[in-house]
Amino acid sequence: MRCTNKRWKRTGCLFLAAVFCSLLLAGCTKTAQPDDAFTVDHPELGIQSRDNDRDISYFAKDLCVANENVELEGADTSDALAACFFHLDTKEVLYAKNVHDRLYPASTTKIMTALVALENGDLDAQTTVSEEAVTFHESGVSTAKLKKGDVLTLRQLLYALLLVSANDAANVIAEQIAGSSEQFVAMMNEEAQKIGATHTHFVNPNGLHDEEHYTTAYDLYLIFQKALQYEFFAEVLQEAVYEASYISADGTSIEESWSSTNLFTKGDVTVPDGVTAMGGKTGTTTAAMSCLVQLFEDKSKDRYVAIILGCQERASLYREMQSFLSDLNN
Repeated sequence: MRCTNKRWKRTGCLFLAAVFCSLLLAGCTKTAQPDDAFTVDHPELGIQSRDNDRDISYFAKDLCVANENVELEGADTSDALAACFFHLDTKEVLYAKNVHDRLYPASTTKIMTALVALENGDLDAQTTVSEEAVTFHESGVSTAKLKKGDVLTLRQLLYALLLVSANDAANVIAEQIAGSSEQFVAMMNEEAQKIGATHTHFVNPNGLHDEEHYTTAYDLYLIFQKALQYEFFAEVLQEAVYEASYISADGTSIEESWSSTNLFTKGDVTVPDGVTAMGGKTGTTTAAMSCLVQLFEDKSKDRYVAIILGCQERASLYREMQSFLSDLNN
């Protein structure tokens, strides 16, 4: 597509980009509407209107885009508030339910925490745990039992973050990367806007409940698929157990065994023959209920992402996610 008349150099190209953007989404079963992240005036998102002989690039051309509910035979998400099942390689929306509804993410927030850390940090860089990072006012908070003065690398902290779903590790990562949780959260929100997760707003790096801390199933897909571009992120998610060794404030060595909270990864919940659970991130709070963002692979090595938010019980969360997989290899 070219714009050779000077009158079209700015407004004309932008208008034609909006008209033709749906053609660039042919790989998905549903077409995006040109609003929010899908407008044509966000060069920072990869949406660039160009003059003369240069092509126009549309940031969603390599994404699945769902604008309405999509049914899948055999899928049962009756207990979930929102759910989706996407084929990452073909960009096909296989199932979608309320994917743009604003919901609480709980610890699936930590996917974005990991993404921002990987984009801005050094895996081998050490940091010392502060008292503020390990101080919580809520009861029953999931932690890696870190103490003030402990010294860990970012690599170790990410294992604690993604396996144990450690809220203390999330806070330490935030301070290491940005100097404070507040500055790190600003980076999280900036990254969300950058990748098109425009219905997301973070208040903290851990996912503990706040009325102003929310996302959507679709935005979590955007965040997850971006994080998967980091090989280390995908590797961590596949680990059932990580043996950690770090230094305490008094200089002695601390040995800890950190186990995944993901029942697929632990092998406690099965998948059909030929399907592999490649790791994911759980999330649970009273307000968010049970949530899971999960990667699967079929016998042809095709990848799929499944997301379920807002199940009242953890058992129903896994049962409903299993319902996506019954015909995967047929």
